[in-house]
Amino acid sequence: MPSSPPIVLGIGELLLDVFEDSRRPGGAPGNVAFHAAQIGNRGVVASRIGDDEDGRVLKAYLQDRNVDTTFLQMDQAHATGTVFVSFEDGEPSYRVSEEAAWDFLQPTTELLRLAASTDAICFATLGQRHETARATTQAVLAATRGIKVLDVNLRPPFVSAEVILASIDAADVVKISHSERDTLASKFSVAKPCDWLLGRGVALVCVTHGARGAELITANHTAVRGGIAIDVSSGDAVGVGDAFVAAMTHQLVRGASLETTLEVANHYAAQVASHRGGMPVIPQSQLAACLR
Repeated sequence: MPSSPPIVLGIGELLLDVFEDSRRPGGAPGNVAFHAAQIGNRGVVASRIGDDEDGRVLKAYLQDRNVDTTFLQMDQAHATGTVFVSFEDGEPSYRVSEEAAWDFLQPTTELLRLAASTDAICFATLGQRHETARATTQAVLAATRGIKVLDVNLRPPFVSAEVILASIDAADVVKISHSERDTLASKFSVAKPCDWLLGRGVALVCVTHGARGAELITANHTAVRGGIAIDVSSGDAVGVGDAFVAAMTHQLVRGASLETTLEVANHYAAQVASHRGGMPVIPQSQLAACLR
């Protein structure tokens, strides 16, 4: 009998991305849980939605696509979060609603018990902008025995040095974009951000370069892979970094080499970039080509 698939938990914001012409499911940890499930893991989302139509739409979308929503909490006092998405030269920018349901995620006994059995947990800094969600995230991280993957995911004005440092110190793996690397260098006055991260106890640093590929860096090895040529004219860049994180984590929990991890993550992220929104359904034939 085959063993159970690895448990990959995404904790933090779950929301609707509001585009000029549509509303689509989103939020970095929610995206990661979705993609983790799509590529063969037990993808679990831990977040909080409002008791409203947006929340019901989000929950139904995830359930219909095999994402475990057992730890998706319902909030009677706060609305489901939204993010207004706009584009400049193909790059998305985000305006995040405040006082959303996901800011008030609670550390239930069941959630803490799940944390102890996860193979990996993926979290970000935006999901900790409110003290309630921050305390819950830190409690869940403390209970986690699996790989802890931080996507720094800076979204001004929600950029707190205290949250960034606490998150880095809790993480085994840190993923940053090349622009976030430069932001960390400036914010913390460090000349070599990747070396600085490794010096704080991070085991693996991932730097993504968009269509130009990515690199994985440890204390004694660096793997670099270029981008994947694919037609993205019908897609967008929303959630592509989250797709990369999910595919990278998929490989790491299976003990893959850094080179193989990059190959798979780059291919999967490219497929997602060819579709719109943060949680597109990828055809099985394309999935098989990514994960071969």
